[in-house]
Amino acid sequence: MSAGDGRAHAELAPLRLDGEPRFAWRGVMLDVARRFRPMPDLLRFVDLIAAHGLNVLQLHLTDDQGWRFEVRAYPRLTEIGGRRSGSQLGHGPASTVDGVPHEGWYTQDELRRLVDYARERGIRVVPEIDVPGHAQAILAAYPEFGVGGGDAVRARVAEPWTRFGISDEVLNVEEETLAFVGTVFDELCEVFDSEIVGIGGDEVRKRLWREDARTQTLMAERGLADEEELQAWFLGRLADRVRERGRRVVGWDEMLEGRDPAPDAVVASWRGPVGAELGARLGHDVVLCPDLWTYFDYRQSDDPAEPIPVGTVLSLEDAACFDPVPADAPAWFADRVLGVQANVWTEHLDSRDRLDYAVFPRLGAFAEVAWNGGPLDWPDFAARLPAYLAWLEEQGVDFRPLDGPRPDQQRPGVPGVPRDRAARIAELARLTATLAR
Repeated sequence: MSAGDGRAHAELAPLRLDGEPRFAWRGVMLDVARRFRPMPDLLRFVDLIAAHGLNVLQLHLTDDQGWRFEVRAYPRLTEIGGRRSGSQLGHGPASTVDGVPHEGWYTQDELRRLVDYARERGIRVVPEIDVPGHAQAILAAYPEFGVGGGDAVRARVAEPWTRFGISDEVLNVEEETLAFVGTVFDELCEVFDSEIVGIGGDEVRKRLWREDARTQTLMAERGLADEEELQAWFLGRLADRVRERGRRVVGWDEMLEGRDPAPDAVVASWRGPVGAELGARLGHDVVLCPDLWTYFDYRQSDDPAEPIPVGTVLSLEDAACFDPVPADAPAWFADRVLGVQANVWTEHLDSRDRLDYAVFPRLGAFAEVAWNGGPLDWPDFAARLPAYLAWLEEQGVDFRPLDGPRPDQQRPGVPGVPRDRAARIAELARLTATLAR
């Protein structure tokens, strides 16, 4: 990993970023699929994360709700997959759809300029195309790549999903579909110079695969025991294609379900430590991004005024308490930790100000953990906070005040679904049970 120290040509925030950084990968993932951000906003975001000593921007370019990367061989991916008729407003059963069209996508030339701009500031841009799940935007444009074929998919998928959550839609596993995905990644590798590219692999619902006779026939022909092995086979084929371009892949920790898809893959472990531990034992480099400490779309307090409260409480102090590699971690694990990453999912971050509110000042605490290791000395960090907050204000960042959201930052009447931390920990244990091997 040689993206630089994240400080070149950047005015540094008043944070403790001295000496050599603890982690080589100090990243932020920004979801531009759910909520498209125009290029000036991305350039501003690059400047801000560079000022925090971070050196990786992972761009989540595709999802059920939108496709944002121009693929010249498949223009309908952006023409159709880049637009939806509305967006879910709020979270949970009381949520509605706003009926406001949402659209946008980046040309390859725009993204090349972004890569150059970021490189000058010491930041590597890691693109992510999410497959084989989270595929509804793909299938709105090219239904023939879905389970059951074109007519069946057209009956299920009219457009990119206006709802948030996890869709059942998944790519089929025909050779033609693998060729399509390979072509997409070929073009991705022509635009982005990162030696690592993201393939997703997360939250793949397998019901359609299980119920489809053609898929079951293909599994039998390929000697695959179950749908988890099928997912690994799919991701392994894609990793092989990417390797032919001189790159390697990063995928979410679900990629390790079934069989190991690629010996050189980087595992992004978001569902607690289990995926990271398995990945390290198998010889993978790992990036630590556990949701309880690094998901900056999660609510920041129990205050009912928090806008669209989702997830567990992840306060500024919680971010500062992140301890990626405890002192008693075994060497076989510590040696495989490539770095850490904060993830910014944007279902409910529908403007630049909402993004600012969610990310800052939590990113300041995360940046010091990424640079120095954690947890931080909270009284020391808290004593230095006023200078950091003043710097954010000078940069025009609409951050969350320490005492809670201002009235204009609240979203009264927009429902959310707060999560209890203990319940989430139990859920994570269930979700990762197959990785605890």
